[in-house]
Amino acid sequence: MKASFQAAEPQPLVRAKTRRARHHPRPGRVVSVSLLLMLSWLGLGIFAAYAFSLWRTGASLAGWLALGGLVIFTLGRVSSFILGRHLNCTLCHGPVLHEKRCHKHAEAFKIAPLSYRTSAVASILSTGSFRCMYCGTPYRLKK
Repeated sequence: MKASFQAAEPQPLVRAKTRRARHHPRPGRVVSVSLLLMLSWLGLGIFAAYAFSLWRTGASLAGWLALGGLVIFTLGRVSSFILGRHLNCTLCHGPVLHEKRCHKHAEAFKIAPLSYRTSAVASILSTGSFRCMYCGTPYRLKK
C-alpha cells in the first residue's frame, strides 16, 4: 500500500526581525519628569503616613511633616505637568507621560495594579526605556 502523506524535509525556523527601539530626542526631560512624578508619589506617601500619625498621636510635628509631604506632592505634580506637557511620541505625537482617555495600544506596557503612566515611569527609571502607550513604539533613552 502506498502512503498518502509524505513529510517534507525539516526547514530551519525563520526568525522575525525585531527592530531596535527608537531613540527619544529629549531623554533628559523624560528622566526628569519621571523623577518628579516619583518624588510626588513619595510626598503622597509621606503625607499619608504622617497624617495617620497625627490622627493617632496628635503630635504637632507629625502635622508639620504631613503638610510638608502635601507640599512635595503638589510641587512634584505641578512641575511634572509643566515639564512633561510637550513630551510627545515622535511617531503618533501622543503625550508620553500624560494619559488621555482614548484607547491604549495592545503592546503598551502596563504593570497590573498600576496605570499606564505609572508603568511607563517605572520602566523609564528601572530600564531606561519605555513604550508609547498610544502607538506601542519602543523607545530607548541612550543613543
